[in-house]
Amino acid sequence: MRRINPGSVNSYIRYGNVKIPKSIQSECPECRSTAEFVINANFQSSKNGLLTESSCPACKKSTVFIIMTKDGHDEGDHADTYIYDVQASKHLINHIESLPNIPKDLIRAYRSAINVHQTRENSATAVMSKRVIESILKHFLKEKSKGQPLSQQLEILPNHVDLAKPIQSLSQLLATEGSLNRMLELETEMDYETTSLLVDLLENIIEYLFVLPGKIEVTHSKIAKKFN
Repeated sequence: MRRINPGSVNSYIRYGNVKIPKSIQSECPECRSTAEFVINANFQSSKNGLLTESSCPACKKSTVFIIMTKDGHDEGDHADTYIYDVQASKHLINHIESLPNIPKDLIRAYRSAINVHQTRENSATAVMSKRVIESILKHFLKEKSKGQPLSQQLEILPNHVDLAKPIQSLSQLLATEGSLNRMLELETEMDYETTSLLVDLLENIIEYLFVLPGKIEVTHSKIAKKFN
């Protein structure tokens, strides 16, 4: 499942007390092209939401959309909408390959770890998982990673990675006299493309500060509990 950013909704229609998408600009789960999906009004409804479909204009394949209309929305609220995208929900590889500065050996090792895990090759998954961690540490620690156990490498990692840089870089982007800040203060108009980028930025900040640390903490607790 992949949540649709509100900025990616081109138009809405009303359904009871909430507004639901009529057309959505999104990446197709099948052909991965970005296209406008016109939502089929032939809904399958339940107490929590609506299930409907739309065909991709590029590949003509049908895609499922889930629109949450459960209680809790105020009058005029926009319903949360999700697209059924198995690849996006399961595989980080679909995202990291397009990011800058990702080591190629890290991508290959991670892809191999995913593949052997899916075939239930437990020993091979362990080997490839270690290789992924080693590749990450080598990328940041360089020569300092040689001969050191993984625990020590992880301990010194924060000394070699500027973890604050992604957030601090926003200070320049949101400078008082900057174009984006003037748009946020409604001093100048913001076009649709910019609003979509802004919504992406909001999601990135929330994921960086809240979602990712929370996921690591939850997974750490589960692993610690399993081996204690």
